[in-house]
Amino acid sequence: MTTPLIERHRRSRHRRALGYWCVLIAMYASLALGSTLRPPAGIHYSALFVHLASVIVGLGAAVLLEFYGLQWARGRATLDDLRRIERSVTGLAWLAIAGLLASGALLEPDLADPLTDIKMLAVLIVAMNGVAMTRLTGELARLPGSVAFARLPQRFRFWCVWSASVSQAGWWTAVVIGMLNTSSA
Repeated sequence: MTTPLIERHRRSRHRRALGYWCVLIAMYASLALGSTLRPPAGIHYSALFVHLASVIVGLGAAVLLEFYGLQWARGRATLDDLRRIERSVTGLAWLAIAGLLASGALLEPDLADPLTDIKMLAVLIVAMNGVAMTRLTGELARLPGSVAFARLPQRFRFWCVWSASVSQAGWWTAVVIGMLNTSSA
C-alpha cells in the first residue's frame, strides 16, 4: 500500500525534528564532556588525529557534493549525477560530524576563547544545515533526473544555493579557526 503524500511529509518533518534534537544533544554532550574531561596525552593525540581526519572527510564530502551541485547548475551534470554523489557522501559527512563531536570532547576546548565559540557554532550550523538539507534532497528526489537547474523555480534554485553556501561557509570557518587555534597554542 502506498503511503499518502501528506503522511510522508509528516514523517519527514518528525525525522528532521528528531535530527535537530540529536544534533543539539550531541553538541551539548561534547561541550559538557570537553569542559570536564582531562584525558592523558596519548588519548589527546589520538583524539586530535580523529578530529583532523573528521575535518578532512567532512570537508571533502561537502566540497564534492557542492562541486557536483555547481556542475548541475552550470549544465555540466544531471540531477541524477548529483543524487548519486549525495547518496555516496551523506554518510561520510555525518560520520565526520560525529567524529568531530566525539574527538572534540577529548581535546579540552577552551570555551572562554571567542574563536572556539565561533568554531563550535560553525560546526553546529553545518550539522543543523545537514538535517535541514534532508528536506531539500527529498524535494529533489521528486524531480525527474534530467531536469535542468535553470528550469527550477527561482525560490528552489535559491534554496539549493543557500544550503550549499551555508555548508561551505560553516566547514571553512571551522577549518580556519581550527588552524588559528592550533597555531596559537
